[in-house]
Amino acid sequence: MLYVLLLLTVSDASPGVPVTVDYSVPRGYMCEELDSCDMFTVVESDSGVFQVVPLSFTDSLLLPVITAWNDTGDTLLLNPPHISVGGWFPDSLMVPSLPPFPGYMNIPPGLPEDYARNMSFWLVWGAPPGFPWLPVTAGVVVVAAAVLILLKRKHKAQAEELRPEVHIPKGKAAEKEALDLLESEHFIHGHWADLYTEVDAQYRTTVAGRFGIVNRALTLGQISRALASTGDGRKFLEKSAPLVRETTLQRFADWGSSRERAAGFIRKLAEIRREWSR
Repeated sequence: MLYVLLLLTVSDASPGVPVTVDYSVPRGYMCEELDSCDMFTVVESDSGVFQVVPLSFTDSLLLPVITAWNDTGDTLLLNPPHISVGGWFPDSLMVPSLPPFPGYMNIPPGLPEDYARNMSFWLVWGAPPGFPWLPVTAGVVVVAAAVLILLKRKHKAQAEELRPEVHIPKGKAAEKEALDLLESEHFIHGHWADLYTEVDAQYRTTVAGRFGIVNRALTLGQISRALASTGDGRKFLEKSAPLVRETTLQRFADWGSSRERAAGFIRKLAEIRREWSR
């Protein structure tokens, strides 16, 4: 009996075509409205009878259970009728057809390994090539040679930059060059920082000519530490230590001086240059 009732309540519908959905509301009852959703759209409603447009291609239209009530407070849950949806488009000539069964399969005769052999491209290509040792070794040698040449040029350029640009006088000529400071403008006018800048330059010239320390960027302290590594250097430091100390105080501490004091250190410089510039 249930199946008979089900068949009687089944209606056919198509996507996009309005269909009437009747919830069969009993007399004297009122029901809630049916809301549209992604599956269907409600275009009309009248006391439990709705005009619905299906929007999906499902086998049946999924309608919700709605509630009905009367004036005495009784309520009912009304099940929706079964609406089947066909899979065709309105106003269209497209009629989907089922694929043929069994499906056509054009598999050539042979064993699975025959198919795998046709797809094994590595068998045709052969083994991968070995590591290119010869080109890589040649490249490394070329790069190393280029680096050595650049380092050699850089060292030569630095050596030429640190080499004194003027001729280094010796003996009496060096002593006279130092004593000429007694007649310089800086000595006469008491510009002690500028005067001892010239003293520092002549001191460095003597060190460069006798001990080969030609880097003008070295401080007097660094020069002294370099001289202390040799016997002659230590002897030179013992004799020139007061002059180095005075030069440092005058150039960097603005210590102040007098003509008599400055003349004494200039004569000390002349003595050092005469003795160590041979």
